[in-house]
Amino acid sequence: MSYININYEKKNIEWKFDENSILLHISEYTSPKDIFEAVCYEISRYYKDQTKIKTYKRKIKWTGRFLNAEMCFWSSHSNTAGRYVNFEIVPSAYSNDTDGMENKGLLYLGIKNMNFDVHDIDIQKFGQIIGCLDACMDFFESIDSPEGFERLISETEFVFADDRAVNNRRIFLDRISKTD
Repeated sequence: MSYININYEKKNIEWKFDENSILLHISEYTSPKDIFEAVCYEISRYYKDQTKIKTYKRKIKWTGRFLNAEMCFWSSHSNTAGRYVNFEIVPSAYSNDTDGMENKGLLYLGIKNMNFDVHDIDIQKFGQIIGCLDACMDFFESIDSPEGFERLISETEFVFADDRAVNNRRIFLDRISKTD
């Protein structure tokens, strides 16, 4: 059993940080919390006009035909001003129809979290984060069909294999298999 790894590449993007962004003036004294929040804000700006994506302060949500996905942004208490600021992406998927499912339809896919050090973020590193988020959404889109989810189940030995997790995935697959 292992976590699902999302493979991603840095995305070359044409982007400029907001002219008032702290990201343009990071020093050894800049608060890690301020850097983290500024990165979250820039991600929200980047995705704000996308139709399947809703942006929030510390996460983005992708909506598909059968499932919803969240990519939440976390940080760490071990951050050190001027040295290290963790930016963690925590992806998860939920059924759009949660009837009969536990834990709000969580599908317990066991996707590995991705971490970036953003204490000295620039457009290239921001492009890595965007590339990672895009790859997460591509993954969710690839399993947002009966065939895609069936393939995932048949090819994956899930980390979460308790009854609740297995039942939620089974209910989800049964439900979407009955639609066209």
